Amino acid sequence: MLVKASTPQALHDSSECNKPGCFKGTREEYIRNITGWGRGDWKARQARVLWLEGPAGVGKSAVAQTCAQDMGTRLGATFFFSRPNGWNKPETFLPTIVYQLTTKYPAYCDLVDAIILRDPLILEKSIQVQFRELLVQPLRQLEGVEGGVDEDAVIIIDGLDECDGKDAQSTIIDIIITSVHQQSTPFLWAFFSRPEPHITSAFSTEQATEVCWQLTLPVSRDADQDIEAYLRDGFRTIRTKYNLPAAFAWPSEEDIHQLVKQSAGLFVYTASAIRYVGGPGISGPEERLGSVLGLGTTETKDNPLANLDRFYMLIMEQIPEGTLLDTILLLSIWCSIGLFLSGPEVCAILKLSLTGFYAAVNNLYSVLEMKSIENGMPGSLSFYHASFVDFLGDEKRSTQRFCVNRNDVLDRLDHLCIEALCIASNAANDRKFNALSWPGARNREICRATFFYLLYRTSRRDGHLGTESLQQLSRVNWNIVGQYILDIQWSVESLEELVQKIPEDWRPQTICPFKPSLLSILRQKVFRTKLASLVEARKKKQYVMGTGSNRALLVEEWTWKGRECGFECYLHLRTYPDAAKFKRIQE
Repeated sequence: MLVKASTPQALHDSSECNKPGCFKGTREEYIRNITGWGRGDWKARQARVLWLEGPAGVGKSAVAQTCAQDMGTRLGATFFFSRPNGWNKPETFLPTIVYQLTTKYPAYCDLVDAIILRDPLILEKSIQVQFRELLVQPLRQLEGVEGGVDEDAVIIIDGLDECDGKDAQSTIIDIIITSVHQQSTPFLWAFFSRPEPHITSAFSTEQATEVCWQLTLPVSRDADQDIEAYLRDGFRTIRTKYNLPAAFAWPSEEDIHQLVKQSAGLFVYTASAIRYVGGPGISGPEERLGSVLGLGTTETKDNPLANLDRFYMLIMEQIPEGTLLDTILLLSIWCSIGLFLSGPEVCAILKLSLTGFYAAVNNLYSVLEMKSIENGMPGSLSFYHASFVDFLGDEKRSTQRFCVNRNDVLDRLDHLCIEALCIASNAANDRKFNALSWPGARNREICRATFFYLLYRTSRRDGHLGTESLQQLSRVNWNIVGQYILDIQWSVESLEELVQKIPEDWRPQTICPFKPSLLSILRQKVFRTKLASLVEARKKKQYVMGTGSNRALLVEEWTWKGRECGFECYLHLRTYPDAAKFKRIQE
């Protein structure tokens, strides 16, 4: 149960995470200071929390990965948040940390096992409650017990700024700072993140400054020597890959120094450039290096990402015009719901053939990693760095031509996702609808992902859905969707905003508020219990999805999680294949 509630990909040594550490001989001072702190070399320093902050692209994750590897037995647990790859759900953070600790400490494992068996819903409660009941309380029982938990074990949390929700990020910091201050857990905690204002504020409280050691990894030309060493090693690998003769002096010293200058202290630029030069393509590595060097440098005082943006523009500009829209659509869907899908499912939604898919991603090897599934079919895509996702979503950086959030792209994606939802939900029951032809594409996952897309993307846009999309939406078999999706961890506000994007004359056929009968309301008022009265006070909202035999009911459910947690809300999709039964529930 703990594994199911976790994000195993976020472990530093998982096959999915696989974040590269620092190149040997680079960032040595930072690594030495952090590992020394973790091993107890800084006993005179009272800090039991460490925060390494720095802007995008300076190599924070590489430092975190190297420190995790070098901690040895002092390492307790890790969590590497990644927004582009979907390892950013705050509700899986504590279960993932607790799981790792249970594999390391048998006595702690027994206590946690008993807690979860006694109360399985603990894994659905708030971070505060999980921290207290899965960490603080069992650890208190193990104080002074031989074979308990190692004091001063290090827990590394990388990319906290990529955790979903600023409130969740601040909550995680506050809980851990309070725990350290109250000495309720015996661990050392190391955070690595961007210095976002709310994170900086959380680490600036009086309580935090008493227990926290802050380090800064800046964008600085002081990293030039480390970047040069990385480049030289990368070019040695490229020369070996292409079997270049020793007599061919490439790249020149001038080329390397120019690349160091263009990197401007950003390791993400250096790593992306090496992948670009050494990757596949019609032109050879010498020509690709020439393209990168041709970008030159721009002033970076006010915009440290200027050179990186020029490099990302180079990549996007080399996409053939004939495949550019497919590439933009693929990047757009992957930035929103691609995390839920495999390659075949994305291709089924976008109506891409196998050759069309490879053509769309052919020029993106320096910023995207693609994994294969059975029979060599394309699997999941993952972004090497969050800065590329930020670039794609910001029209000022990527320009109107390459921005994945421009209106024509989103309009097309709206239609494709709604059409795929319609086809996938009807494929099993109606021969008029052709099943998705892609091998390996699962109707269940397509229904889930495309419905989440509706809640996520269209609710955040102006204007109504197009007529073709509305026609497809009116034909969705919500009974089938309801069998695939039961509880939806999404706010009802997103659904309400989606309804506003549907013209009023289309709502009875697609999504409209459900109005119980007067008799039903009176019964609730007469027979409700004390707890039910609290729930009723919140006026549960309900929506009818579709019409006739395709109809289902989407209900806002409120569950009482105890005095400290309060109410927890989720959406529940109830199916009623029998039209008569659906009518009876109104009574």
